[in-house]
Amino acid sequence: MAAIAGQLGISQDKAPGAVQTALSVLTGAVAKNAAKPKGAASLDAALAKDHDGSILDRAGDFLGNPGAGPGAAILGHVLGKKQAPVAAAVGQETGLSKEQSGNLLTTLAPLLMGALGKAKQEQGLNASGLASMLAGESKQIQQGASGGLGKLLGMVGGAGGLMGLLGKAAPFLKGLLGRKQ
Repeated sequence: MAAIAGQLGISQDKAPGAVQTALSVLTGAVAKNAAKPKGAASLDAALAKDHDGSILDRAGDFLGNPGAGPGAAILGHVLGKKQAPVAAAVGQETGLSKEQSGNLLTTLAPLLMGALGKAKQEQGLNASGLASMLAGESKQIQQGASGGLGKLLGMVGGAGGLMGLLGKAAPFLKGLLGRKQ
């Protein structure tokens, strides 16, 4: 959190809420894409090829230079033309500028994909298993989302995020916010 706060130029107190919101939005978008068989197959292939979870083992190094990572490309695939409006909405919800929220989304996208890749390996998930996992978590989180976050999640297809507003996080992502990088 300290690294993310420093990178964005925000207080360490503000970082966890911003990260929660951004991860919720990103995973909502991934869940929406994975809800279709072609999208689930594409996610499965991307995880198998490029996102094995190893980024989580070197998160500190990655957070030192996230712009060099694949975040922008991931956002292009996950959010498409909604990228700018989603960044603006995340900024409005979190109190970040559009630029800060865009940087946050770009930073978190590879970490999320890494966490999903790790879950794929550890749980032996295939495309259908990934889609089911994302759908189940998203439904649970959507039920807990309200206000601005609920509207924001609707922008990316109505699904919630795997971070589960911290307390409801899926086991493979719980450590992501808890890491002191």
